[in-house]
Amino acid sequence: MLVFILPGTHSQLSESTLSSVQRVFPDARPIVIPSEERAAWVMNEALSVEMFPWFMTLYAGDNVQPHAKIDLERWLRTTSDQLAGFILNPVHTLGQPHVSSSRAASPPRIPRGPLIWRTQAVMNGHQKGFATKDQLPFQKYVLIDKQLQLSGQYEWSEIDCQAILCHHRRAPAWMKEAEEWLAVSPLLLAAAHTHSQRAEAVSPPLVTIALCTYNDSEYLTWAVRSVLVQSCKDWELVILDDGSTSEETEACLQHLPEDSRITIVRQQKNRGKAHALNRILHLSHARWLLELDADDWLAPNALEVLLREAHRVQHADVIYGNHVEWLERANKQLVYQRVHTAPSSLSCDSLRNDAYAIAPRMFNVSSLKQVKGWNEDMLFEGRLYEDIDLLSRLSLHHKLYHVPESIYHRRLRSSSTTHRHPLHYSAWRNSTKDVFNELE
Repeated sequence: MLVFILPGTHSQLSESTLSSVQRVFPDARPIVIPSEERAAWVMNEALSVEMFPWFMTLYAGDNVQPHAKIDLERWLRTTSDQLAGFILNPVHTLGQPHVSSSRAASPPRIPRGPLIWRTQAVMNGHQKGFATKDQLPFQKYVLIDKQLQLSGQYEWSEIDCQAILCHHRRAPAWMKEAEEWLAVSPLLLAAAHTHSQRAEAVSPPLVTIALCTYNDSEYLTWAVRSVLVQSCKDWELVILDDGSTSEETEACLQHLPEDSRITIVRQQKNRGKAHALNRILHLSHARWLLELDADDWLAPNALEVLLREAHRVQHADVIYGNHVEWLERANKQLVYQRVHTAPSSLSCDSLRNDAYAIAPRMFNVSSLKQVKGWNEDMLFEGRLYEDIDLLSRLSLHHKLYHVPESIYHRRLRSSSTTHRHPLHYSAWRNSTKDVFNELE
């Protein structure tokens, strides 16, 4: 049997877990996974070579007791073909912190994922193996993600177990683990519920989701996944590849899930964000257009919330909301930062003076066409600040409505175009001053 030891929060404890596995299961092949971001890749590689009927997943710090082998053999004698594996209800937990009875509220319980897996269930089906980092940027939830995916086709057996002493994986405070789980889990759950469903294109769709990409292969799959699990199914997704030069982006676009609602458009030359969005606007079949950056993602109910507000207020030109900010560290780990609450009202002056990051933003397509879409003729040719320019122009004579809900996730990364040019904003704003004075 393969036994994978995931690093968890305390990877330095992997060796002690390895020793306990080797003592109790001398014939097993234990594999210590060196880093969280490589978890799925390591497991998929090993499982594709050695197809044992079952495998086990532990976390660094877990301790396997001597009677675990007897328990394991007993569990496996009770299996049926519909069983994907065993989920552990630990009787004893190592390092469990004391929780005061006077505490107002307990943090959410974050599941650890199954203990024993049927290899065939994991390696067959629609998505073979575990989701790699480009498919699931939160690799700490890779076991939970696969468990949820398999739950629509298989059953799980929950076991009360004293044979595995689980290490309490308490994360450092800066990780904001509780906030992170509350933000990520809805998407994992939504993906599990919609995994086996195939929605057909609706004509015309209610919303065109505009996604522009340029060498974004490591982010694109997660963004698209957030669209596929929307509670509102009446959308079309237009992905415009703005002259990507990487082979990885080409391969990623070719291997996106098949869905009749997704259209991929390629142009040979990189023309910038404004040009790309205008091209999508020209192709749109919907009344509304929602921007989605390739490195961001939507909450599962994003379209539902935005369209509900559009129906409520009537004659809206722009609907915008709040978003969650995630800091991308140098190792690509995402760290929860905060909920960014957008102003309840927007004016041309406030947009231009404060350079608000407004996301999500959904536009009435007719209103976009009235103002001739995104401006490609301004300084930097619409590659920078095209969002502020458009919202500023629309705010002068159109209706902008705020939804006070966090329905978008925005990735903050040092390599983004905006962060690489922090000093350009003043030059851009000054260059457009006369134009906005005339519009007012």
